[in-house]
Amino acid sequence: MDVNSVIAVVTANSIVLAILAFLTKSIITHWLNKDVEAFKSQLAQDAAKSISSYQSALEKERIRLQISYGGIFEKQANVIVELFRLVTELEKTINDATFNSSDQCDYYDEFIDAWRALVHYYDENRVLLPESVDVVMTNFHRNVAKGVQTYRSAEKYISRANISNEQIDKMFSRQDRALADLEQIPILKKELTEKLRSIIGVAG
Repeated sequence: MDVNSVIAVVTANSIVLAILAFLTKSIITHWLNKDVEAFKSQLAQDAAKSISSYQSALEKERIRLQISYGGIFEKQANVIVELFRLVTELEKTINDATFNSSDQCDYYDEFIDAWRALVHYYDENRVLLPESVDVVMTNFHRNVAKGVQTYRSAEKYISRANISNEQIDKMFSRQDRALADLEQIPILKKELTEKLRSIIGVAG
């Protein structure tokens, strides 16, 4: 076989190999592209399912929390309404209990009964109260009982015979401090009113 023939054969084989290599590369590339597209499609489907499942879980949790907190806010509002009623009932007994110091009347007993009812309800439902209401309520129920008792004690002391002007002035000062303690009622009722309006969404 002459040189030209050898060159022709080699050239032909080279062309065939080049064509086979190109076809092989094209087939592999096509398969790879199909696999990548399939993978990307599957990945997108999985991501969509995951997002949908996550959104569904979030919506369920939102509804659960809304129901839960809605119940808490309703209970909280009911507690504040009842506290306001009990404070108002107590307020009605304060004047008579404070300024009628006779041991024969039952004004003071009525005051104590109303005060105990308020404190009992407050202690049982304190956990539902906003902090600001709790602080004012704690100061109020402690000071109002002390204020009425202090005023009555000072009044009885003043009515004694043979006490000095200095002692009378001292008792008057005690009564003034006692009345200052009783002036917390409007503050407490205002706080209760504002918190209730805030809870039910009618705050001005």
